[in-house]
Amino acid sequence: MLGDYFRLPLPVRILCFGSFVNRAGSFAVIFLSIYASEQLGFGVSFATLCIGMLGIGAMAGALLGGFLSDRIGRLPVMLLALFGGGVLLLLLGSMTQKLPFALCVCAFALVSDLYRPAASALIADLTPIDRRTHSFALMYISVNLGFAIAPPLGGILAGYSFKLLFWLDAITMCAYGLIIWFWISEAPVRDRVSESEPTESIVVQRGNVRESIGIIMNDATFLMFCMSTLLIELVFVQAFSTLPLYIRQVGFSNLEFGLLMSINGVLIVLLQLPLTHWFTRYNAMSIVTLGAVLISLGFGVTGLGGSFVLIGISISVWTLGEILQAPTKQSIISKLAPEHCRGAYMGLSTTCYALALAVGAPLGGEVLQRLGPTTLWVASCILSAVAVLIYLAIHPLVTRRVMS
Repeated sequence: MLGDYFRLPLPVRILCFGSFVNRAGSFAVIFLSIYASEQLGFGVSFATLCIGMLGIGAMAGALLGGFLSDRIGRLPVMLLALFGGGVLLLLLGSMTQKLPFALCVCAFALVSDLYRPAASALIADLTPIDRRTHSFALMYISVNLGFAIAPPLGGILAGYSFKLLFWLDAITMCAYGLIIWFWISEAPVRDRVSESEPTESIVVQRGNVRESIGIIMNDATFLMFCMSTLLIELVFVQAFSTLPLYIRQVGFSNLEFGLLMSINGVLIVLLQLPLTHWFTRYNAMSIVTLGAVLISLGFGVTGLGGSFVLIGISISVWTLGEILQAPTKQSIISKLAPEHCRGAYMGLSTTCYALALAVGAPLGGEVLQRLGPTTLWVASCILSAVAVLIYLAIHPLVTRRVMS
């Protein structure tokens, strides 16, 4: 099973290692609200506004990064995002006034999120069609391993100085940029069905922005896929915005809170690679739909009560849905997209998460505060159930295109 991942193209494995290094140092965003509210004394309201600015910047960055990666290439966009993001982190750490700080947060999110669609498109460029799900799974677990390390390490560093968080985060971003600069070459290949088919290196036609927009707007199947993905993401962001607040409201200790929130990362590390390997033999849209069902059930279970065991079961169920969905959706999008529009397709898909972060987190907070937790979790279950219905409706259309 692990052999399938070791046999992935070397550039893909290097990208995954670099992503791990970068995410293991992603301290600034994790501690941004605490830094703004407590260290700078800007208050909780301004700190949550900054989280919204992250979402707004990420939306713009994802769309722009997708179109730019089709136009000027994947690597230039990725390098701009990493080196530019590093510089903006250093500026952000030196800001002491509200308006410049908020604008710098938005600028950082915009520049750094140029990276995501370009990286996804590059992985698809470099990987044969039948191995793409494995590539995206390896990238996903690399990112999650990094995120598992960043919070406790950042907490230790913050005890010395919050400024260290910005400096070290900038250093890891630039280190990843150097890894790409020296070890990754952009050599897009014609889509191959499998590794047994000969590789023919060709220059992929660079996309025209207007043409890409026209193709996407006429691709009803892809737009419906994005709509259902947006609904799932609106629910999923609750896991890291309102769910922690709910767990604290129920009255669990810091230790119990930490144990519950660690379930997600532990399951991803243990199960992502073997489950991805096992499920690749099945229809990709069926896997995505099953993942959405599990996410719906998982968040629905949260509304049944606030016991430690029940919340633990809830997190486990929706985490399994996340494991099934994350790499498979990326693989499907890479196959739906024409080669010269692949970055734009990845960009619009990434924007779904950014939009969910900007809208879903504050909206979920309002529902939790005004209508209570039961309403929030029932609504989350219903929203993701609607996504399941959309996935089922487009299942044959997507399958026909992916298999062709």
